[in-house]
Amino acid sequence: MNKWVIAIIAIVCIAAIAGAVLVTQQSSQTLTLRIGYQPSWHHVAEFIMVEKGWIQKVLGVQVKEYESPTGPAEMEAFAAGVLDIAYVGATPPLPIIAKGAKAKIVAVVNTEGSSLVVRTDFNYTGPQSLIDARIGCYPPGSIQDTILKRWLIDKDIDLDKVEIIAQEPRAQLESLKAGAVDAILTPDPMPYIAVLEGYGKIAINSSQMWPHHPCCVVLMSEDFIKEHRDLAVKFIALHIIASEYATNPKNREEVKQILINRLGIEEKVADKFPGSTKYETDPRNPAWLEGLDYMCQVHYQLGITKNPEGQVIRLNVSDVVDPSLYEEALSLVPQIKAELGLS
Repeated sequence: MNKWVIAIIAIVCIAAIAGAVLVTQQSSQTLTLRIGYQPSWHHVAEFIMVEKGWIQKVLGVQVKEYESPTGPAEMEAFAAGVLDIAYVGATPPLPIIAKGAKAKIVAVVNTEGSSLVVRTDFNYTGPQSLIDARIGCYPPGSIQDTILKRWLIDKDIDLDKVEIIAQEPRAQLESLKAGAVDAILTPDPMPYIAVLEGYGKIAINSSQMWPHHPCCVVLMSEDFIKEHRDLAVKFIALHIIASEYATNPKNREEVKQILINRLGIEEKVADKFPGSTKYETDPRNPAWLEGLDYMCQVHYQLGITKNPEGQVIRLNVSDVVDPSLYEEALSLVPQIKAELGLS
């Protein structure tokens, strides 16, 4: 009798284990990864991963993408629980994290990569020539807004003497073309569109306004990290691989075509890739961390980061960055490259 009991218990245990494995496999196969991005070639790594089917192949998940015009708009969706992962500027997450959103920057996407573009008939002679000018810029809290305001303040220009108008990228180009604004601060590839279409000229790159400034990052929901850490690590490994792929000269023509299809740009604009954009991925880089910490300080000084009670607070890098997943991802890169036939 005891043998029968033991046998039944063993069968039940085996069935339970098999069921757990099946549920795990099914949950991975049926999971839909929700990714946010913006219409800029700053986010070319995300485009490559999706267009080449790498996420689906390596992670075994479905992908649903959400395009947002700017970082602050994208963070509204993130805070509402619409996104698991966001390719976004380093500063838009700061206000929502200050208010309690559970999210972490887990990788760098790029540094620099924006430009101040003025009308062709505007006499730009330096920052002082922008006094009384109308400047189209991404909304408050964005990377471009942070760079512009920090730069103007650093040049002793009262922000009240410059009219900064919150605009989406396409509206920026339309306004500059129509002469409704004197200048725009906008990310690649928009500066090259304005120049090549003949209604704008690049006055200064953001790299000159703030050398090696942080720009875009990979932001992840802490719930996603907790529930699917293995997938989160693999995603970061793919991000590293895709960033290398984008900047490899032998892949240039393929990458250009992806950008033409994704961004709706002409080939002559895609020919400018990567423009002033610098691609890097490591969130442990001391220089990058220093730049992010300064951005936290600027947001504090501008009164942007507020806690749930409405008090202005100063975030620290440790509040917003989790480098541990990146460290784990590095060890997977060779294996995943081999899986994708890239080694």
